Amino acid sequence: MMGSVAAQHFAAKKNGPETCPDVEDLRSAFGRLPSGVVVVTSTSPCGEFAGATVSSFTSLSFKPPLVVFGLAQRSTTLSAILSHGHFAVHVVAEPQQDLAMRFASSGTGKFNDVDFRLSPFGVPLLTQFDTFLQCSLERAQLAGDHQLLIGRVLEVSLAGQNSKPVAWLQRRFHVCERHSAL
Repeated sequence: MMGSVAAQHFAAKKNGPETCPDVEDLRSAFGRLPSGVVVVTSTSPCGEFAGATVSSFTSLSFKPPLVVFGLAQRSTTLSAILSHGHFAVHVVAEPQQDLAMRFASSGTGKFNDVDFRLSPFGVPLLTQFDTFLQCSLERAQLAGDHQLLIGRVLEVSLAGQNSKPVAWLQRRFHVCERHSAL
């Protein structure tokens, strides 16, 4: 019985008109879900550094260690990652909010006056961040106007642990308080 209801649903969906919700309504709905924020960096084939702020980042698997996030098709950071094959993920905490906003913008100059060092893979590692992951690209999948990128974590860096984490909610940062374990 359940199978026939599902089959009718999918048949109706396949034959019926596809509608899309209003983009601003989607942004408002998605904005009600808190998410972590990271800055992803890589290097283009011509040696230019690329970076973007991402709120769609999440862990995917521990064995093997995988992460996933989305980048817009038009993103220069996406192009750099696809061609280079390596990237770094910097976890944004309270002191890095301004840097996250800088890397959220489009255009050049994101790395001006920003301290970084190059990883063994030739990827910029932003030294202002306490926590970052060095990754290799496992897979890219087209998903609408974005691509989903799956990366294999090659190295984890956990420097200072004193900064308060932040979450992105309703189009702004919110500082999260640390609580002692129960």
